[in-house]
Amino acid sequence: MKVSTCFIIGTLCYMFLLHWVHATPQKVKEYHLKARYIDAFIDFIQWPSNIFANKNTSLKLCILGDNSFGKVLDILVDKHNERSTRQSNRRTVNYLQRGEDITGCHLVYISKSEESDVQQILSQVKNNPVLTISSLKNFAISGGMIQFYIRNNKVRFFINLRTLRREKLQPDANLLRIADLVNE
Repeated sequence: MKVSTCFIIGTLCYMFLLHWVHATPQKVKEYHLKARYIDAFIDFIQWPSNIFANKNTSLKLCILGDNSFGKVLDILVDKHNERSTRQSNRRTVNYLQRGEDITGCHLVYISKSEESDVQQILSQVKNNPVLTISSLKNFAISGGMIQFYIRNNKVRFFINLRTLRREKLQPDANLLRIADLVNE
């Protein structure tokens, strides 16, 4: 009986470990890809000219809530800043928790940990040119601007064009071409 119990427990532990080893890289890969998308979105969104009139103004990316990206966004921002020219502003990444001020952010990624406060967060940035992005379900149709989702094991995104334009952000036509458009 002891051998059978040990065998079953060992098998279950092995199966859990096997699932964990295979599941974790998929999630990591998903968030690495999302980080690359976020970095690229910046180049395909035009903010009002007065926002970056001073070339010394840094574009402030804010991650609100749990950071699922690891260090990938930091690495992408550092690479951008190393190759940045006078035509592009430097970038910074700021990791914020619930209740911290987001009004100075130019882009806010709202983590799943903030789902219960998403409407309050969106109301804080309303009437300001702040690009809002999330993976939360129904984010784009609820007033968010860009929502990640998975289809056929690929990261895709919805864009709420009406919300973007209402907040005076202008997406590049090439970005709109590859996005799925939604309305509030």
